Amino acid sequence: MSFLTPLYFLGALAVVGPILFHLIRRQPKGEIQFSSLMFLESSPPRLTRRSRLENLPLLLIRCLAIGMLAFAFARPFLPSTESETLDGVQEATVVLVDRSASMRREGIADAVRQTADEIIDQCDDDTLIAVIAFDRQTDAILSLQESAGLQSAMRKNAAKDAVRRIEPTWLTTDIGQALRYCADSAALLDMDDKTAPSGSESDNIVSGGRAAIRTRVVLISDMQSGANIDSLQGYDWPEDVWLESKSINLSTSGNASLRMIPRSLERGITESNDDSGNTVRVEVRHDDGPSQSSTFRLRYEGQDADAAVVQVGPGQTRYFNVPLPPAGQSNAGQGNANGTAVLKLVGDNDPFDNTHYFIRPQKATQRVLFLAGTDSNPDQRERLSFYLSQLPFSDTSREITFDVVDAAEFRDRLNADAIPFAVVPAASLDELDSVAVSGYLKSGGHLLVVLDRPVSEVAVKSLAALFESPEMTLESSEKDGFRLIASVDFDAPLIRPLADPGVNDFSSIKVWQHQVIGGLSDSTNVTLRLDDQSPWLIHRDFVSQDTASGQLWLLTSGWQPSQSQFALSTKFVPMILGMIAPNRTLVPQSLLVGSQLGDETDSDGAPVLTTKPGFVSSADGVPFAVNLDAAESELTPIDLNRFSSLGVTVSSPELLEQDRQAERALRDVELEARQGWWQWLIVATMGLVAIETLLSAKGTTSHE
Repeated sequence: MSFLTPLYFLGALAVVGPILFHLIRRQPKGEIQFSSLMFLESSPPRLTRRSRLENLPLLLIRCLAIGMLAFAFARPFLPSTESETLDGVQEATVVLVDRSASMRREGIADAVRQTADEIIDQCDDDTLIAVIAFDRQTDAILSLQESAGLQSAMRKNAAKDAVRRIEPTWLTTDIGQALRYCADSAALLDMDDKTAPSGSESDNIVSGGRAAIRTRVVLISDMQSGANIDSLQGYDWPEDVWLESKSINLSTSGNASLRMIPRSLERGITESNDDSGNTVRVEVRHDDGPSQSSTFRLRYEGQDADAAVVQVGPGQTRYFNVPLPPAGQSNAGQGNANGTAVLKLVGDNDPFDNTHYFIRPQKATQRVLFLAGTDSNPDQRERLSFYLSQLPFSDTSREITFDVVDAAEFRDRLNADAIPFAVVPAASLDELDSVAVSGYLKSGGHLLVVLDRPVSEVAVKSLAALFESPEMTLESSEKDGFRLIASVDFDAPLIRPLADPGVNDFSSIKVWQHQVIGGLSDSTNVTLRLDDQSPWLIHRDFVSQDTASGQLWLLTSGWQPSQSQFALSTKFVPMILGMIAPNRTLVPQSLLVGSQLGDETDSDGAPVLTTKPGFVSSADGVPFAVNLDAAESELTPIDLNRFSSLGVTVSSPELLEQDRQAERALRDVELEARQGWWQWLIVATMGLVAIETLLSAKGTTSHE
């Protein structure tokens, strides 16, 4: 028997009242007339008990009525096992261990094992225990289903063994995905007879094929702010799952990290004025916090002298140009004379992110080809090739030369890796090898056809095949003045950089002569259209699954002054340079750990991923530098309120006990309301009061 309001039992002390009243003797009310007593002999009175209880049945009824009234106000009820101990709710503990790169710091692995052992030892024998490890991926070392199939005496040892099998990786931290995995595992846990072996304690927690599971997720992590928790946004967190965090952070100073900033591709850079091959630009970041020193040294692996000495205060991020070691001088360890180098940051207490691997910048040599025709105009200003030869095709990753070649050389050298861009004027279309051009485009090449004069029927058929427009027609426009550009497709990749206000005006380009093209198929996009609604620049995308897509453009007029004002406009340089294909021979300066190694796949077709920092080579011998993700260096602790704002139920042992007491009290109220013992006690009390009234009335009548 339990009571909701046991303090009302103090009202039972009111039984003292009836007892006192029964002890008080009543004086007789009747009087007898008698004469004088003077002639009677006096005698002393006989001693008797002055106070004694009278009418015991009536006294018992009164005391019982008061006791039952106090009992009723105490709100008694018969508790169930679930209401009293909450044993009807099976509990589970998920030990979620961070194994990301930031957990490789000295002393953290031992602290993780010690913390995990304490959590496991605090669990009851009937508690299910799971061990989950995560970085950017989540793996169940010991799942809840496996724990449910173990004897209770074996669960703690199995969980501790699972924790000791966890080793830190070099991958990034995704706490959001790991928490979702744990919450989903708890919500979907099916505790049925199939999961528990015969005779195990799991048989006792199965009720109707499924038991209620209350799951505590204990996150053991350094809680670094670089961790990803965005995947929790919009996630419906289960009601019976709550999060506890155990922060592991042994560092007493702000962390310093090193990474290299990739060089931007700048046009117009040649070897004579480019010194980027002699230096690398690096970022040194120093987290805010107590620090013993703000002076750090940058040194190449295998070198005795420092490459640079830098000053970076706590909370600062600074950038430096660091000279490369002499070319051809090999580095000890992983660096070599074939263009690899290893730069280290010396002076930080946590060296896990103080090494950067990179490929020494090397320029590729490429060519832009112009197919020469039969044009013998002595005025070079009327030649298409004259304006192309003035453009700065080179950038910081490659040296590009402009060459005018004949049809044979054009066909032999048409390779997408070496030729990022090719231009074919109308005069050379009859000499164009359609098969070679089609293969060049399908392998990722970029080609521009310029119709600066009328073309033959053979050339029209070749163009129709390239643009997949069998109904294509071409005819010269009427010479009735100039045309202006009236329609621009700013969504086209070529025009998108010119869509900003101030540079999106194409109306100043006058077109004196152009070819009117018709019969285009749906696979052809019109990028620029003249005010007579005829296309001026059309485009087709050659999509390929193996390589980058090829691009084919056709301009229906030339850019010479006699044809149009295109070459003299501000749009000529960015549009022509925008047609150049990316540098396909450019080796990435750095891959992140966990990235795919080029396009390589394993025997099962799965992509080959990098697993640790260093240098790796693809199957065809191309070297890659692999580095740690910069997010792992952000060791400032994350604000736990962010989890609550994303809907996660965050708790602690104290708050959990309060929640349990509140839930138990609520269940008791519901159970007492269903049983309603107090109502029957009130009815019984009223019955006793009625009996007491009758007995009292009867007694009074008899005395009279």
